[in-house]
Amino acid sequence: MEWPYAPVEFTKQGRAAGDAQVDRALRLVRSGADPATDVLLIAHGWNNDVDDAERLFTELADDVADLARTRAPNRRWVVVGLLWPSVRWADDDRVAGGGLSAAGELPALLDAITERVEDPAAAGELRELAGALEASAEARDRFLARLRDLLPPEPDDGDDDPVPGTLRSGDTEEVFARAGAAELDVDTGAEPSDPPGAGAGLPPGVPPDFLTASGTTATGLSLPGLDPTRAARQLLNLTTYYTMKGRAGRVGTRGVAPLLARLARLPGPPRLHLVGHSFGARVVTAAAAATEVPVASLTLLQGAFSHRSFSGSTAPPGTFRGVLTGPQLVGPVVVTHTHNDKAVLLAYAVASRLARQASSGLGDADDPYGGLGANGAVATAEADHATLGDDEARYRFAPRRITNLLADRHVSGHGDVRNRAVANALLQAMLAAPVVSPRTPPAAEATSPAPAPQGGAPP
Repeated sequence: MEWPYAPVEFTKQGRAAGDAQVDRALRLVRSGADPATDVLLIAHGWNNDVDDAERLFTELADDVADLARTRAPNRRWVVVGLLWPSVRWADDDRVAGGGLSAAGELPALLDAITERVEDPAAAGELRELAGALEASAEARDRFLARLRDLLPPEPDDGDDDPVPGTLRSGDTEEVFARAGAAELDVDTGAEPSDPPGAGAGLPPGVPPDFLTASGTTATGLSLPGLDPTRAARQLLNLTTYYTMKGRAGRVGTRGVAPLLARLARLPGPPRLHLVGHSFGARVVTAAAAATEVPVASLTLLQGAFSHRSFSGSTAPPGTFRGVLTGPQLVGPVVVTHTHNDKAVLLAYAVASRLARQASSGLGDADDPYGGLGANGAVATAEADHATLGDDEARYRFAPRRITNLLADRHVSGHGDVRNRAVANALLQAMLAAPVVSPRTPPAAEATSPAPAPQGGAPP
């Protein structure tokens, strides 16, 4: 890596794994006669391989460093890699089916169980059941029951991204059918397959039964094209999603936020820039929400959490609404999003089906269940909109506002964030942050300006 780099590892409980790595990062930031002016803290997403996570950090940071050489020659940068025990969540390019033959579904499910289920006993039982899913209703019952054992407990307070009740306690055949139907809809680009008038005659607030309307029943998998083995893989994806969602929040709150506090106490404190990919976007957003120190910028690359998390117009408000209303954010929030990201789009499409809340496009901006990496921040007054351009594009990122960058041209899938177009947007987000005196409350120097016209296309 071109810039100085220090890794910091965190446990499943969210705490830093030890003091030695944290101390080394602090020494690296303040070392020499010319201490760092900026610290770039990067969190990876679904990944249980440290080497691959650090390749992401290196490739992204090196592209930023190359662009910064002429645009910010007087800054000294340090990169801190936030390594946390995530689990592979989705199959990325294959997440919506295409490319896997029917003969390949069972091996794909077995591989997914091995990669994503951390409890050896649970993994063993799920593997034993996998081969019988197509023929045996009992196997489907037991498979789903074991997945439910892996779900996190329900939160005590409001959650804008809850586990769908049907996933926790719905009829097994209904759950499998809904998961498979959502995948078919996303894979074909179709609207939810309910016929006109499906909701006619229902009381206000009661959604239509998309399951029955689309040709499936609660007693059998009758929709043409549904494969219970493939549906089981999507249910495993979704179970892993909710497990990683909770863990990412703990790492951000209990681990990264205290690290930010220690960095902010260094003499002549550096600007702190938070960057997260996938579930790592939730790690750094949770840290920004929990910290009391200035956050110079927050860049969320294909974030795997709710698109309503910053909303002030929903009830309850978004989980991370406080990032925009509290004093700690002094610079911009930049969000990349695209429906090319089938991993985020499908996870929320399945959740929406299970919650019976899809009213138009599954997982899209109007769906109560929708992902940040698919749609950007929605129902958020502070959100502006632009297009992710190439590495010469110019943006006007405003402090204490969100810019949703539509990334269709430069992000082909969930993991495609290692390119110079993304690096350019990240660098401009960091350079847009105002300088804040450590003795002055951030809110006094960084107020919310009127929305600025947005750029994003190359000149």
